[in-house]
Amino acid sequence: MIEYRFPDKLKHEDFVSPPDVVGVTTAFLGGIDLDPASSEDANGLIQAQRFFTPKENGLTQSWKADKLYLYPPRDLVSWDQQPDNFSLFRRKKRFPKSAQRVWLEEAHRRYMKQEFKEGIVFLTSTEVALRVTQKLDINLPMCIMKDHPKLSKDKPSLPALRSTRCLGFILYFPCSENTHDRITRFHQSYSLLGRCYC
Repeated sequence: MIEYRFPDKLKHEDFVSPPDVVGVTTAFLGGIDLDPASSEDANGLIQAQRFFTPKENGLTQSWKADKLYLYPPRDLVSWDQQPDNFSLFRRKKRFPKSAQRVWLEEAHRRYMKQEFKEGIVFLTSTEVALRVTQKLDINLPMCIMKDHPKLSKDKPSLPALRSTRCLGFILYFPCSENTHDRITRFHQSYSLLGRCYC
């Protein structure tokens, strides 16, 4: 079996969500119960009631919550650290995948199992937000941000990045109660940040 070793240039420092996305999300959800991919520093901004650090590995923890917020890491996840694939006909994974893809797949799987009631996933990978969602048939309300997201480094003072070329995508896992009303509210709330597709 081939063992993958990641070159240093592929090991990224992690970033923290833009304050405007966090502000709109907190207002829209009425608070955040769980952020499964966070850190002590990042949660100073997010203010989730519960969060998992990289050491705790949120992919292996319970996501039981009403309101979830997730900004997945940007690095790669080796195949042996990915959650089990429960799909009968999907090929077994034997290659590293984008962490944003792995976390989005896991969020979708747990949402379908009703581990959380509603959630917001913020992505900065265009590939994952636009192509992977189509390939995996993940159809969710989405906001494509009109401006480049203002990310911060995941360090104690949350220093801002000087510039970023990535785009921002906000996906909504809607609540099963009052779904139409919540999707309408998502559109109203997030249209402040970009164009919404519901």
